[in-house]
Amino acid sequence: MDVDPDEFPLPPYYDTIGIEITEVEPGYATGRLPLTEAISASPSTNIAHGGAVASLADSVGYWAVSAANDFATTPTIDLRIDYLAPATDDMRATATVSRNGSSVGVVDVDVETPDDTVAVVRGVFKSGGGEGDSAWEAPDR
Repeated sequence: MDVDPDEFPLPPYYDTIGIEITEVEPGYATGRLPLTEAISASPSTNIAHGGAVASLADSVGYWAVSAANDFATTPTIDLRIDYLAPATDDMRATATVSRNGSSVGVVDVDVETPDDTVAVVRGVFKSGGGEGDSAWEAPDR
């Protein structure tokens, strides 16, 4: 399904660097990040900063796991990224949940430009084990 901004309130940070979430389904999400001067790692040419690439991967990974868990809050536990090529064009990321357990979800993310695979990412997200609106909230003792 296409992402309706009224249905999926997105963090303000996405606007700050330009992340767009384009598709969200249980266990799957896509997004894009236009390459702009604001996210460039170089003052002389547009090449995406590694933090911007990681932010895109983390964001689509989050939505894939969250959607697989009834849109619960699913904070990032770990994000492992292998950078394979410089991002010198707009990026697209695709996230697929490979394991959705009762306490953690694991997601694989590919970040690509039209010409290259920029990064492959494995994310681990807290998908349960707490109470309330956040998986991080511990039960009262």
